[in-house]
Formats: sequence, C-alpha cells, structure tokens
Amino acid sequence: MDIEADFVAYQKRINCLLSHCLSNPSPLSKPLYDAMHYAVLNGGKRLRPLFVYTLGVTLGISLQDLDHAACSIELIHAYSLIHDDLPSMDNDDWRRGRPSCHKQFGEAIALLAGDALQTLAFDTLLKVPLDAIKIVKMLTVLSKAAGPWGMVGGQAMDFSHSDCSDKSSAENIYSLKTGALFVAALQLPAIVADLPMESLLTLKNVGNSLGLAYQIQDDVSDNESMHFWKDAVRRESHLKGLKDHILADLGFILSPFDVKQESIIKLVNHFFNREETVIIDE
Repeated sequence: MDIEADFVAYQKRINCLLSHCLSNPSPLSKPLYDAMHYAVLNGGKRLRPLFVYTLGVTLGISLQDLDHAACSIELIHAYSLIHDDLPSMDNDDWRRGRPSCHKQFGEAIALLAGDALQTLAFDTLLKVPLDAIKIVKMLTVLSKAAGPWGMVGGQAMDFSHSDCSDKSSAENIYSLKTGALFVAALQLPAIVADLPMESLLTLKNVGNSLGLAYQIQDDVSDNESMHFWKDAVRRESHLKGLKDHILADLGFILSPFDVKQESIIKLVNHFFNREETVIIDE
C-alpha cells in the first residue's frame, strides 16, 4: 500500500471534481465564473478533503460517497480565503504566490465570488447520493462549521479584538476560525459511516486540535506567534501534546472496526510536519 500515492491521487481527484462543480452549469456571469475558478483552482494542498477521503476510506466508505463532502468543505475554505484577503479583513494582496482574488478581479466580484462559492458548497452537499436523514445531518454539520457557531464566529471574535491575552481565549478563537472546518472534514465521513454521537463528539475535539495546531504553525511561519507560543521548546512540546491526543482519539474511534490505521496516522504526521511533506502543492 503506497499511502503517499493515495494522498496525491485524492488531491488530483478533488481538483477534477472542483473544476466540474464550477462548470456544471457555469455561472451566468463570466467575470464571476472566472473569479470563482481562479480562487478555487489556484493551488493548495487540499488538507481538508484529504482528511475526508483518508478517514472515510479507512472506515470502508467508497470515494464516490465521499466526493460531495470533500468538495463542499473545500468550496467553503476557498470562499473564506477570498473574504479573508479583502481590504476590510486581512488586506492581503497575494495568495499562494499570485494576486489575491480582489486584486485580480476587483473587490465587488471577489466578494460575490466568495458568496457564490459558499452557496455552491451547500448545493453540492445536497446532491450526495445518500438517504435524506444523513444529508440533513451533514448539512447541519457544515452549517455549524462555516457559520456564526464556527469559522465565521471565530473570525468575528478575532476581528473584534476579543481578549486574546490569555492562552485559553486565543486557543478558543483558533479552534473556531480554523478548527471548525477540520471538525466538519472528520464528522462528515463519520456520518456516512454511521458512527455514534460519542465518536462525532470525539472527532470534534480532534478537529479543534488540528485547527489549533495549524494556526500555531501558521503564525510561526508568518512570524506572528502569540507571546505564549514564542518559546520554541514550549511550543513544540504543546504541538507534540496535541498530536498525541489526536492520534489517541482517532485510535480509540477506529479500534472497534479492526481497520488499518496507517493512512490516517501518516496524514496526521504530515500535518504536523508540513515543511517535510511530499504532498503536492499545485
């Protein structure tokens, strides 16, 4: 079993599916379509879809039954990046080495492209070939992750300068604005696999920890670390603790299924060693 080849195959698969989602049918406005296409297919490691596919396949789910969840997660992520880069938010002119969407297409079209991608994400998930009860559960998970109880709520707390002076408050904001979509990326395949509520709650903890770890590493690479993470030894110890808890929780969830866990373990290790990963970044 070539796990890394599977990761690359999942990335290529999601890129093809995203291109299909954007074009069938294409938006009525060509500038809008161009901006959506530019934002979604402008590279990226597709980490969230990788977790959808890797956990789902580990649980015995077919790729076809995971495609809609993987696409919807990535479409929400892409919309959030467009809005993050806007002058009223982070005011970033560059994204993945290319002009950000609003620099390329103007603020109005970029804003509308983000709105359209968010709507397309829910439309995509609605079409998952599963029974209605599961679809409703999946839509609930995605809406909570993307909305005021998740990603957007965390962003609002961050932009309103909510108290980040203590470690607990900062971790809460990071778990919401970054962790919420990782929670959805784990819970959606879990719903397809009929995992119990106890497992969904454990996966929420895993997703929040992934988001916190991602944000800590991201802040370090941008030289924006909070004072309580500036000490490299303490930071690395904290990250190791997060990884150990994540692997333990995933092992606990998967242990009753008598499945091989190498793929999900390797993906988590890649996640915590992103500078060493061989996962493609197109």
